[in-house]
Amino acid sequence: MDMKILALIPARGGSKGIPKKNIRPFNGKPLIAHSIECAKRSPRVDRIVVSTDSEEIAEIARAYGADVPFLRPSEMAGDTSKVMDAVIHAIETLKAAEGYEPTHVLLLQTTSPMRTPEDIDRAVEILTERNADGVVSVCRTENLLMTKNDNDVLTILNAEQLGTTNRQLLPTVYKLDGCMIYLIKTDVLLRERSFFAGKLVGYEIDRWRAVDLDEPQDFVVGEMIQRNAEEIAKRIEQFSSNE
Repeated sequence: MDMKILALIPARGGSKGIPKKNIRPFNGKPLIAHSIECAKRSPRVDRIVVSTDSEEIAEIARAYGADVPFLRPSEMAGDTSKVMDAVIHAIETLKAAEGYEPTHVLLLQTTSPMRTPEDIDRAVEILTERNADGVVSVCRTENLLMTKNDNDVLTILNAEQLGTTNRQLLPTVYKLDGCMIYLIKTDVLLRERSFFAGKLVGYEIDRWRAVDLDEPQDFVVGEMIQRNAEEIAKRIEQFSSNE
């Protein structure tokens, strides 16, 4: 089956953590531009659509080559609004207005600026190779997981991991890298209203690239990482080869 992948970029106008986050300059370009340009460089993507409630964001998105055929209703763009509602709205609106029906939906959150076209291409390859319904990007994380209450009291969520201090003997644990890649068959998405549905496989990325812009500190550090990405990758490779 030929794949028709819709790259969908949600970008509402409001943001409490970082004001106007989606269009705030990130290394010289509006943050949303990085996701748009990444999708444009992937031959796997059939169409790039930005879902936003903001005319300002829509104008910037179009300037960088994305399609903004509608504005998202304001009730789907509040602080408590769910991204999934915006995703479903976009799919249904495109079908009703244009008859456009993608076979797969690729959610590209603007807050993952370290994403590359190769990440998109590899995720599609993994989905095909594994005959999967969906792919999400993940990275390795620490084995011992804890929560902390308002009095700084720690609760260990997986105390069984305390049985050994030898990291090599512990199972490898993964977490979502933030929001770099969510790819799923459209029919599965519409049926389950979730990107975590059907046969789900993981696309592992290096931990240092797991940049998720949620707070000002993430934005500042993220810019530094992106500016120096080639040097970081080179030094890591050299470090490993010198073992």
